[in-house]
Amino acid sequence: MLSRNLKILIAIIVVVVLPTAVALTWYWVTKDPTIRPLGITKRALVERTAEDGGLLTIVIRFDPALDTKASEVLGEKISYAFEAKGVVASVKSLPAPGQDMTVTYLIGASIIGPYSASHASSGINAAVGAYRMVVPAATPDN
Repeated sequence: MLSRNLKILIAIIVVVVLPTAVALTWYWVTKDPTIRPLGITKRALVERTAEDGGLLTIVIRFDPALDTKASEVLGEKISYAFEAKGVVASVKSLPAPGQDMTVTYLIGASIIGPYSASHASSGINAAVGAYRMVVPAATPDN
């Protein structure tokens, strides 16, 4: 017979390992990188986006005399927000002298925006929704 301490140790190992094993099995079946245990990697997002042929583009128009550094920081922060939602986005900064900073999201034939820099986050969910319509969900390999 197994000792009581050994039974407890086996129970703890099963409780810790079972969720990871189930998630890994589900990832193996679906090939969806967001289900991978220990989180999604940027490399997996880029590979999936390249396979699907869809890439979301963030276009930031800014006044080069005033907003050059701010546009870089804004683009970086918005791309982090998209990565958190499982979408890889590229940032393009376009100088537009004399204009306020605006953000536009491009995916496929959809143009979402322009939004002012202070309201750029308002379009993120709409852009992710458009991305999900263009890029099909991952299907298992046969």
